[in-house]
Amino acid sequence: MAKSFNDIPAAGQAAIFIGGAVILAGVVFYLYVLPLKDQRDKLQAQVDKIHAENIRNRAFEQERTEYLNRIAQLQKQLETLRSIVPDEQATDTFMRMIFDDGAASSINVRTFIPQALVTHDMYMEMPFNMRLDGTYYSLVNFFERLAHEQRIVSVFGLSLGTPEGGGMGTYIIRPDETVGANCVVSTYFNRQQPPPGAPKGPPKKR
Repeated sequence: MAKSFNDIPAAGQAAIFIGGAVILAGVVFYLYVLPLKDQRDKLQAQVDKIHAENIRNRAFEQERTEYLNRIAQLQKQLETLRSIVPDEQATDTFMRMIFDDGAASSINVRTFIPQALVTHDMYMEMPFNMRLDGTYYSLVNFFERLAHEQRIVSVFGLSLGTPEGGGMGTYIIRPDETVGANCVVSTYFNRQQPPPGAPKGPPKKR
């Protein structure tokens, strides 16, 4: 015959309460705790992934900044080199520089005649025949100015003599002029290189 709950001994009642609590805890754990744990693990995996991506992005950004700084430095070096050995002849700029340095040194440029370009492997040479006159120290000052110009200037075949009897046209020699000079002044510019794969010379005749 079935007994009521109150007829069950106290130890049995306690066992039933404990068992029910365990079952209820298991149900709660299965229905609520496990899904939350899975969701937490998924979110943690996403956080770890985003964190790893952020670390990679920071490293990439640092490398990008370093590359940009390096590019800027190389660009400055390239601009400096182009000012020393430009890509173009810039003949008018070079002539103006010569005459400006001559005027600043109290030198008379009597003759400035361009000569044929000289071809080298990587650059072109642009020579000029020059006739100068003035005082000895003004000549020294003139050549010193040329030596400190940003663009490369070379002086060849310098010969000194009296100020008379040189140059072209008619001009007056001042009493304070003591020296005349003949020389060749050259500057340089980059030689245009053929594109890769282009023939370097005329085709051979068969």
